[in-house]
Amino acid sequence: MRFLREVYVVFWKEMLVWVNNPMLPVVRALVFPMMWIVIFGSAFGGEVNHIPVAVVSEDTGELALSYLSMLSTGRTLELRYTSPTEAERLLKTRGVYGVLYIPPGFTDELRSGGRVRVSLSTDESTPQIAEAMSAHILRVSRTFSAALGTGDAVEVVRNPVYGRGVKYLDYLAPGVVMMTILFSSIFSGGLNLILDREFGTLKMLMVSPVSRDAIILGKIFAGVAQSIASGAVALLVAMLMGVHLKSGAAGFGLVILLMFISGFGFIGMSTAFATRITQLEQLMVVMQVIIMPMWFLSGGLYPLESMPDWMRPLAIVNPMTYATDAAREIMIRGIIWQTLAVDFAVISAFAVTMFLIGSYSFKKTLGGVK
Repeated sequence: MRFLREVYVVFWKEMLVWVNNPMLPVVRALVFPMMWIVIFGSAFGGEVNHIPVAVVSEDTGELALSYLSMLSTGRTLELRYTSPTEAERLLKTRGVYGVLYIPPGFTDELRSGGRVRVSLSTDESTPQIAEAMSAHILRVSRTFSAALGTGDAVEVVRNPVYGRGVKYLDYLAPGVVMMTILFSSIFSGGLNLILDREFGTLKMLMVSPVSRDAIILGKIFAGVAQSIASGAVALLVAMLMGVHLKSGAAGFGLVILLMFISGFGFIGMSTAFATRITQLEQLMVVMQVIIMPMWFLSGGLYPLESMPDWMRPLAIVNPMTYATDAAREIMIRGIIWQTLAVDFAVISAFAVTMFLIGSYSFKKTLGGVK
């Protein structure tokens, strides 16, 4: 009986702590399940819609127009009629995921009972989108051919221009690399700050002759270095597993630079939170509520096009989206500055902003250490 009473006392004490700290039970019992159900249920494995495809049509005949009308039926494709030069530019800069070329004489050849070939140039750096786009075009072509009384009147010739031979592992690897930077930065920034506060390390630094600015910069640079080391290991592991870095040594260096910039931003963000939170458990809960959706909504696991329309704005304002997109661009498509410029601009702006906020909050924390 004594043992059972002791168990009851300890149990009751833990339950009182749990009840008196409502943030933890609410987050665990309500926020986490709802967040995972909404994100996983709505975003991953969904149907890919609204895929932009450029159309270069050299035929304005009735059958050509009818074929293109069938392609635009539904939500899968968004056809954009343009010139060959503009279509090539759009494909290079990822304004579209494919270019469909309708040859001259399309209508006349089909009316005479012949066969025609339409060319589909694709960007396959996102395999899920490339397969959804190609499958839709092939399905419509078969249906259109059957309506003409033959099963192969329209033949689709697929020509991968970017991302030839890319597998899901190639698509996943950049997201995992940037996820490693995100998680490492959180632990190197906010978590270490709270541990230093609890173990008295900050007090020891305050009584030393080291300036406060040196303390701030030293800790942030150390955190960035630790994050880059973790990210570099993740990148090397991916390459050992067969992920091909298309841009070679220059691309490897550019990915490291991307890690450096992103690390500053994420460490600044976690530091800013840690200066407002005094308990390690609360920081971990807050960080999980923030960083897990940041990664899942970044396109690291599945393309943004699979998300419902209401969720995409969240991905657009998510800095992790641009970090993941830049890493994937470098690793799969190569160094194309027309598309990388926006990603690096957003990540750099985020890094500077979070670095300033985190440094300012950290300096105030040092001022309150006694």
